[in-house]
Amino acid sequence: MKNWKRLLALLLSGAMALSLFACSITANPTSGDPSADPSAGISSPNPDASASPAIEADLSQGVLEFSAGVSPTDAMLTINGDEVPADLFLYMLAMNCMNMQSYLPYFSMTLADIADTLLEESISMAAYHVLIRQQAAKLGCLPTDAQNAEIRTAIDEAGLEDNITPYWGLTADSAEFLFAMDAYYNNVLDATTHAPSEQELADYMDEQGVYRVKHILLKTVDDANQPLPDDQIAEKKVQADDLLAELQAAEDLPTLFDQRMNELSEDGRNDDGTLAAPDGYLATAGQMVAEFEQAGRALKDGELSGIVETTYGYHVLLRLPFTDEDKAQYKEAYRPAALDELVAQWQEEAVITRADALSSLNVSDFYDRLAAYQQALAERDAPAESAAPIESGGVG
Repeated sequence: MKNWKRLLALLLSGAMALSLFACSITANPTSGDPSADPSAGISSPNPDASASPAIEADLSQGVLEFSAGVSPTDAMLTINGDEVPADLFLYMLAMNCMNMQSYLPYFSMTLADIADTLLEESISMAAYHVLIRQQAAKLGCLPTDAQNAEIRTAIDEAGLEDNITPYWGLTADSAEFLFAMDAYYNNVLDATTHAPSEQELADYMDEQGVYRVKHILLKTVDDANQPLPDDQIAEKKVQADDLLAELQAAEDLPTLFDQRMNELSEDGRNDDGTLAAPDGYLATAGQMVAEFEQAGRALKDGELSGIVETTYGYHVLLRLPFTDEDKAQYKEAYRPAALDELVAQWQEEAVITRADALSSLNVSDFYDRLAAYQQALAERDAPAESAAPIESGGVG
C-alpha cells in the first residue's frame, strides 16, 4: 500500500494520545481493542486467546524477566539524568503494540515489520511524560495534596499486588507514575498555556488548514469510480456551466445554492434520498482532494467558487463561516497543541541515553512472551470451572 507508512504513523500517534492520560492498565494487553479507554482502570485477568501456543511461560520467573530478560527496575533510558525503568517503558511499549495489533492485518504486516517504529514511538512517549514531570518540578506545579489522594485511591482500587505487579511487573513507583500522568499533564498545561484570543484562535485554525464549505457535485464517474462515457462527461460540463451562471446571478445565493444542492448534487445521500452532509463539510488540510481543498481554502465566507474539476467530477463550492461548535472544537484543542509544541522543544533539548537492554530488545518477541505469560498466569489463577478455552494462533 503506497501510503502505509503515513497511515501507520497516524495510528501510532493515536496510540500515543490514548496512552497520554494514564492508567490503561489491563491484565490483557493483547485484546487489540483500538477503542480501549485509557482511563478505564484495571480489568480482571482475561488471557488473549491468540497467544502463541509455542511459548511455554515459566511462571517461576517475574513477568518482565520472562518476557524481556530484565528486572522491573533496570534502566532502559535516561532523560536529562532521570532513569526510565524497564517496567514503565515496557508498559508503554506494550500499549503501543496493543493499539497497533488490530490494524496491521489491513497492511498485511506484523509487529515485527514495524518493530523499530514502535520502539521509537515508545521512547518518544516515555520522554514526553518524563519531561512533563521535570517541567512540573521546575514550574512549581507538582500534584496537589488532593490530586495525590486521588492517585493513591486509584492505585488501591486497581490492586497493585493482585493485578498490576503480577501481570505487568510494575513497581509501586511506576504505578504511581502512570496513575499521576493526568495530574502532571493538567498542571503543566495550566502553567504554560492560556485560552486563545479570537485572533489567536483564527490564526490557529488557519495554520491547521481548517475551512467549511458546501458543494454541489456533478459526477463524471460511476459508482465504481470509473469514468463515464465522453458524451456524458460533456453533458455534465454543460450542466455545471449553466448551474454556475445561475448561482452567480442569484439575488439570494445561500437559498438558491441549498435548493440546487438538494436537487442536483450527486454527493453522498441517505437511503431516503436526502443529502448525507446538508450542512457542508468542516475539513482540514489533506482531508479532501487537492483541487477541492485549494478552492475551498481560497474562498472568503459567503463566496462562490468557479467550476472545480476533481477525479470525482465537477464541483461548485460555497464557503461557509465557522459555527460556534467549530470554534469551540478548535478552542479546546488550542492549549494541548501549544503544550505539544513546548514538549517538542524540550525533547529537542533533552539528553536521552539508551541502555544496552533497550538496544537488544526484540519488540515482537517481547510482546508474544508477555501475552503468553499473562495468559498462563490468568489460567493458573482462574477457578477451573470458569477458565476460558484457549484457541491457537499467533500474536501480532
